[in-house]
Order: sequence, then C-alpha cells, then structure tokens
Amino acid sequence: MLDGSGVELAQAEEAITGESPLWDDRRGIVWWIDIQGRRLLGFSPKAGPIAPMHLPSEPGLVALADDDSLIVGLEDGLWRLFPETGALKLLTPVTSPHPDIRLNDGKPDWQGRLWFGSMDKSGSGIPHGALYCRHPGGRLETVRQGVRVPNAIAVSRDGGTLYFSDSPSQQVLAFDLDQSSGALGNERVFRTFTGTDKPDGACIDANNGLWIAVVNGARLDHLNADGHLIESVPMPVAKPTMCVFGGSELSDLFITSQRRFLSADQLAQHPLTGALLRVRTSSRGTPPNRVRI
Repeated sequence: MLDGSGVELAQAEEAITGESPLWDDRRGIVWWIDIQGRRLLGFSPKAGPIAPMHLPSEPGLVALADDDSLIVGLEDGLWRLFPETGALKLLTPVTSPHPDIRLNDGKPDWQGRLWFGSMDKSGSGIPHGALYCRHPGGRLETVRQGVRVPNAIAVSRDGGTLYFSDSPSQQVLAFDLDQSSGALGNERVFRTFTGTDKPDGACIDANNGLWIAVVNGARLDHLNADGHLIESVPMPVAKPTMCVFGGSELSDLFITSQRRFLSADQLAQHPLTGALLRVRTSSRGTPPNRVRI
C-alpha cells in the first residue's frame, strides 16, 4: 500500500499538458509528451533526461512499434518517429470533418492493434472526437463517435478486456475484447467518479489491476479487475494525467500532469506540476505491447 509520501521528482519540466508516459523496455527510457508544447520528452532512470524532440503539431499519444520505432499521434494521424535520428514518417492518416481535432490517448493490445481517440483540441468538450482501432496492416476502424475527451484506454493483462473513458462522463467503461477479430461487446460501467473528479490516463499491473490518474482529485486510484478501489495514492499535483510502470523491475510508477487551466495560485501550491514524477512500488507492471505495422 502507498501513502504518496514516496513521490519523487524524476524529470523537471513545466509541460503544459504532460501526457502518455511510455516505458521503452529495449532502450530503457520513459517517453512522454507535452501536448501544447509540441514536444516528445524522455527520461532514462540510468542516464537522466533525454533531449526534447520538437514536433510539427500537437501530439496526443506515443506508443511502441514492432520495429522499435515510436508511434506518435499528431493532429493529422499516426506517425512513425525514429528517436535516434528524429525522422518522422506518416503511417496512418486520420481525418475528421471537424476543425481543430487532435488525437488523444492510445494503447496497443496483445495482437498489435492500436486503440486510440480523437478530440476537439480547444478543451471545449465539444463531442467531435471518436474512438478508433488501427488493425495490423493499416486498416482504420471507427469504433465510437461523439466522443468529447477520450481517456483511460488500456487492455487487461489477459487481453480480453478493453477499458475506455469519455472523461466528462466521469465513467470508465469496460468491453469484452475478442482477441482474434478486435470486436467489442458487453459494454458496462467499470467505475464511476463523483464531484469534480474525472478519470484520465490508465495502465495495467501484473495482477490485472487498473491504475488511473484522477484529474482534479490529485491522486492515482488503484482498482481491481471488478472496479473496486484497492488504494488511492495522493499526488503533489492537482491534475495527474497518466501513469505507467517502468524501470528494470517494472515496479516504478511514472506519472505525468497538466499545468493548463490552472491559476497562478494553484501552480504555486503545486510546484511539481508539469514534471515527470516517480513512485517506487511493491507492485509490478506488464511489458509494453507493440503496434504491428
């Protein structure tokens, strides 16, 4: 059990919206993004911060590909990024009839499909976004429309459950995931949040527990496979955005957060906001899945 007193500063940054921490087990790096800052950031537990990479538009997610490139979701689609050179190559265009759309949140499943969302980038909450699935080989499927802010995308350890939240609804949904076809069924409410709390990014641990960042709640919630609360971990930031297990033992939780929409007083009260944080745990994560190109 954790009480939040062990939260450490891993990488000092003032990310406007820090998001999508990703453990790259082969390089030994936590990749993460600053959405409005249009940057890909990186931190090595052994060597420290990686030089930022500037991106041509707002990123919304970063994932690993099966060829060891990174998949970065930019405003116009999914791009392959080669971190050793900084080169970008368009993988899958994603178009929308609505202006001011960007991608947000995304995770691969065990079969290499990439589940990801899109949203109105102004933060207005207009339901112009969608939930997508990119299948291996490149076929793009629109799974759900009318999405406001897609988040909490995660796949259970056994690969049979997909989690998803449209954050303003304050609900995390669970779906049965057919591993061979990618079809979703048996939609149900997994967890409901109250007050001003909203579910944001999530990750899975080795016991099939879901760890989720609670925006406005200044905490991480650790839920079991039935959606019941195991523990809450206080965070020294008002708007934690996502967490991921990383490190050599997959036992360190790395957490990102958001400065956007916070007042000067709120930022003064939470000086670590926008940095990459770390909590050393007794839990273990799972090795990262990879997108099959």
